[in-house]
Amino acid sequence: MLTSLRSFSAASLIFQYRTLMTFPRLAATLTLFLVGTALAADESKPVKVFLFAGQSNMVGSDAHAERIDDYPMFKGAGVPQDDVLFARLPENDQSAPAAWGPLQPMDAFGPEITFARLVKAHDDSPIAIIKSAIGGTTAAFDWNPDAPEKGQKLYPRTIKLVQESLKELEKRGLRYQLEGVMWHQGENDMLDPKLNTNYAAAMTRIITQFRNDLNAPELKWYLGEVSEKGIWGMDNRHNLAILRQQQDEVLKADPLLRWVPTSHLAFEVMGSGQPHYHFGTQGQLQMGEAFAAVYLHAIGKSLPEKDSSFKAGLPLAKKSPVRLFILAGQRNMEGEDSFVSEIPQQPGFESLANPQNEILYRYSLGGGVKVSQSWQPLGPVDYLGNFGPELSFGKTLRESPVSKEGIAILKFTHSGAQGPDWRPEGSPEARRNLYPNLIAFIRQAIDDLTKQGHDCTLEGIFWHTGENDTYFGPYAQNNAAWMRELITQARLDLKAPALPFFISEQHPNAIWKKMEAVNKALTTMAKSAQNIFIIPTASLPHARLHFGTNGTLLLGEEFARAYLKSKQ
Repeated sequence: MLTSLRSFSAASLIFQYRTLMTFPRLAATLTLFLVGTALAADESKPVKVFLFAGQSNMVGSDAHAERIDDYPMFKGAGVPQDDVLFARLPENDQSAPAAWGPLQPMDAFGPEITFARLVKAHDDSPIAIIKSAIGGTTAAFDWNPDAPEKGQKLYPRTIKLVQESLKELEKRGLRYQLEGVMWHQGENDMLDPKLNTNYAAAMTRIITQFRNDLNAPELKWYLGEVSEKGIWGMDNRHNLAILRQQQDEVLKADPLLRWVPTSHLAFEVMGSGQPHYHFGTQGQLQMGEAFAAVYLHAIGKSLPEKDSSFKAGLPLAKKSPVRLFILAGQRNMEGEDSFVSEIPQQPGFESLANPQNEILYRYSLGGGVKVSQSWQPLGPVDYLGNFGPELSFGKTLRESPVSKEGIAILKFTHSGAQGPDWRPEGSPEARRNLYPNLIAFIRQAIDDLTKQGHDCTLEGIFWHTGENDTYFGPYAQNNAAWMRELITQARLDLKAPALPFFISEQHPNAIWKKMEAVNKALTTMAKSAQNIFIIPTASLPHARLHFGTNGTLLLGEEFARAYLKSKQ
């Protein structure tokens, strides 16, 4: 039977699997024959079994399989992975047996898709994934091992799913090891003041009982961050801070836990009619790789990082002057929805997919998730496949008289930030303070260039108005005042009382609700101060949320032109 089944095409096997799903037990048996043969090809290695668990952002709410190929880095990621076994918690029929099948996205999908793809690319062990996730569930009730009356009793249901799934592997003669739990959950616990201060105790109880019931005392857990880009981090900042403190308690007490940052990842602004609730398609694809990167690092197979630093010293004449430019802000400045792979198709910008060796570049992206260690040529960074206006900004300066002196660009961004994070007085949630890090980053660059014998002049800070502020009313109302605070204090701290600030408007076609009022307030603020320049963006191309590839390249040009005009 197996010999004849191997001759079928993958599409044929999956079609038969879907057909047989109406007969769960038969489907489970057949699938183990079909997919298990691929896993058993190397019998010297056990199957690594991962459990993906949590609530809606682990389910994959607002992520749509038909949109996967919209994102250049992930084209083809939605095809079935026939060599990865996948079992999931039955949503309707709780008595249905565990049924293995090939890993593939359903109508909605979570991080398991790209997790498996990236792990397979760097680890040749066979993989199986078990998924148990239901939206709106809490650690206090639904995942509570003691199964109180309230809740969906997900703990016993998940244990049953895992145990049945592992028994099916044993029946097939497949050796396995329970490798880790990928966990994303906590939104509903954090919103309830009666629950959020007990989250650490609830998670400790869940983890301990999981290990006991599965006889896996060394089972590792990977905790995914609840994104600061969601409503959890906007109008619920205080509650999110409590959750993070609780999660830190669990992380510090258990050396087998690992943290997975996610606030730098894409996030759906309006999915299913709910604002800022879920990662959406692109965010889920990125989150799977984020989990995979942390896992691979934990097993000693960290993803390789390209060293782009100047190998033969800075490309500057000895003691030559250097003009330093700062680019800072949120989502559009970081480059969300601007794709490096699309640059070669943009007339006039084709060369920007390659390094600009004459321009010095340093960066801190995602609130410090990706930080350069030294000066390198200005160019795309291996970070989510995105880029910001820095590339065309540098190109325009390079083609101007400014190029007679050295050009250095610093980029400091966090796409998940909001106005309070940039305030010089400090955010009420101290861990989210960005202002002191921004100033320290600028000072470090100036000191470094000075020590290398260059006369460094700070030419200006280029800022794109915060998208996350223009959506949330209380932040939109204060955006201009907070920006004025930042400008005033930065000039003091950097000892540059006339330091120019160039602020680009939010595009009028964007989905961000309060952009018109924010743009108007910024214009009024700029008129009352010296050396603040507002850059209109209405003439630039713009998609639903962001400028996109072409718009971002043109935005960089507008920044450079505004600077050059100010020097006339």
